[in-house]
Amino acid sequence: FPEFDLVLLGIGPDGHTCSLFPNHPLLEERTAWVAPIDDSPKEPPHRITLTLPVVNHARKVAFVASGAGKTSTVRAIVDERNVHLPATHVAPVNGDTYWFLDHAAAKGLSVNKPSEFKL
Repeated sequence: FPEFDLVLLGIGPDGHTCSLFPNHPLLEERTAWVAPIDDSPKEPPHRITLTLPVVNHARKVAFVASGAGKTSTVRAIVDERNVHLPATHVAPVNGDTYWFLDHAAAKGLSVNKPSEFKL
C-alpha cells in the first residue's frame, strides 16, 4: 500500500470517516487502495474514498473535530473504542494518530493531560 506522510480526516456524527460508513461493505475491503461508493447514506450518494488499509499505512493520521455535536462520537471512538464506528478502525500500523479537538468536542474525554494547541 502507499505510505502517505499525512492523512487528514474528519468524523461524522455517526462515526464515519473518509466516506467509510458504519455497516458498509467497504469497511471490509482489504486489497483496493481506492474505492467508489454509490450508496452513501449521506449526501452526496456517489463518492470515492481511500480504503482503511491505505489510511492505516500513513505515517501520521490527524482527525479534526469541533463542536458539542461531536462530543459523544469522539468519546465513543477515543475512550470506548466502539468497533461499530469506522473511525475507531483507523490505527496506523507504523505511524501515529493525532486528534485536534476544540473544548466542546473534547469534553468528557478521559485523557489525563490534553495538550493545548493555539494559533
